[in-house]
Amino acid sequence: MGRRAGLPVAISPLPTASAVLQAVRPARGGYRFVAPNPERTGVVLYSQTYMLVQQSALVRADSPLRSVGELDRPGQVLGVNTDDSVGVWLQERLTAARVRPTPDYTLHDAVRWLQDGEVVAFAGGRQRIAAATSNVPGLRFWTTTSMACARQSPCRPTARIAWRWSTAALDEFRAAAFWPNAVARSGIDGLAVAPAR
Repeated sequence: MGRRAGLPVAISPLPTASAVLQAVRPARGGYRFVAPNPERTGVVLYSQTYMLVQQSALVRADSPLRSVGELDRPGQVLGVNTDDSVGVWLQERLTAARVRPTPDYTLHDAVRWLQDGEVVAFAGGRQRIAAATSNVPGLRFWTTTSMACARQSPCRPTARIAWRWSTAALDEFRAAAFWPNAVARSGIDGLAVAPAR
């Protein structure tokens, strides 16, 4: 997108979706990449979805839980990261279980809560959970995609001209097979190209 616009590009990683949204300022321009959640509407305009991040869960190795349907039981508590899209997805669907959020994206809280039995599962992005807990004994990661994928979309401060431009660019990137090639090059587990809108 930078080459297309004839502008230099700098990538600035931020630790959470909340931090990404706090960085959105009209005077600063640029794009942010984040999953569109209902509470973020109005803060930014989203272009179309370009990528899907698969969501899954971490449980104790001795846990019998293997699917989302088994999570929604009275008295069960599920951990999520604060402002993570999977938390919104779960809260919209759970009727009996309760969601417990943490701002700790290092997943230290997640591991401790699971080990202490404070939560029965911790849900989040498949790649992030797997990478952060791969060396922790006594835990088991759901290897199948068990929850809805988090849609990833470029967003900007509310400027409709830029929104139309970026949406058209994403269409062209998809038609040129840019997205699947980029996902393959990344080697990241748990990413999928979003279908055409």
